[in-house]
Amino acid sequence: MMIDYPEFEAMLMEQEAGATTILFKYLNILDRYFTENSELSTDAQRETLEYIYHEVRSAHPLIAIFPNMQKYILDEIGKGKKSIPEIIHEYGDMVTKNIDKTIATTVSKLIKDGSKIFTFSHSSVVRKAIMEAAKVGRRFEVILTEASPVGEGLSLAKFLGRVGIPVSLYTDAAMELAVSRCDLVLVGTDWYWHRGFINKIGTHSALRIAEEREKPFYILSDSSKYMPTPPSDWSRDKHPENQILMETIENVTVYNPYFESIWYRGVSMINIDGEMKTFSAKNEIIM
Repeated sequence: MMIDYPEFEAMLMEQEAGATTILFKYLNILDRYFTENSELSTDAQRETLEYIYHEVRSAHPLIAIFPNMQKYILDEIGKGKKSIPEIIHEYGDMVTKNIDKTIATTVSKLIKDGSKIFTFSHSSVVRKAIMEAAKVGRRFEVILTEASPVGEGLSLAKFLGRVGIPVSLYTDAAMELAVSRCDLVLVGTDWYWHRGFINKIGTHSALRIAEEREKPFYILSDSSKYMPTPPSDWSRDKHPENQILMETIENVTVYNPYFESIWYRGVSMINIDGEMKTFSAKNEIIM
């Protein structure tokens, strides 16, 4: 069984976009496929969903949205009341509403006139909050580093700069200087649980620097990224060596992970569906 769409292959290979952006690409692909193949039996639908899900999970094993969404879709199919495209739209609308709540709270409570915001990588939720703050008239500066080797930070800097938002772009090696200039840190996450979260590697360094510099550090998320436990398999978080070193040199081993697991120690709050959650003395989310 093959899903012969170029956009499906591109989504599997996507490394620059955040988890939510990849999710909506995935939803659009599912919507198109099951609209074009509406004659499939329930068993065939489940078989196809399992195949597509396996491919996506293999490509993006550290994004919690996919197992959560798969369970939601299969549960709704089991009820027999809605088509898959209807279920997909319903799920997408639910995620969008929750993200909008997170954005609204971020803009009303965190981003002020004159803010200097440090962010790392390219979270779509953080980007949308920044854009909404600019839309309502806030004046602020965004500070970020390149986020090598993929360059998500560079991508975000280009986007924000082109729409008129002042940006200071630093190398990753200059993260200490970049964070020291900010008033607050905003980052996203691909997966969170009661004791920690997953994000682009380098986020933990930003957190440690923010804690040392007494800068508030906030995570922006929605409940579709919650899992009861951390990931158990990190074996696929290995990426091309030639992104770091073009040639093969004897006695040189290249490690190129994209993600890391981070405890909440030092995090000020996590914004989930618009609710600012704090942490216990054990650095666990107070739900």
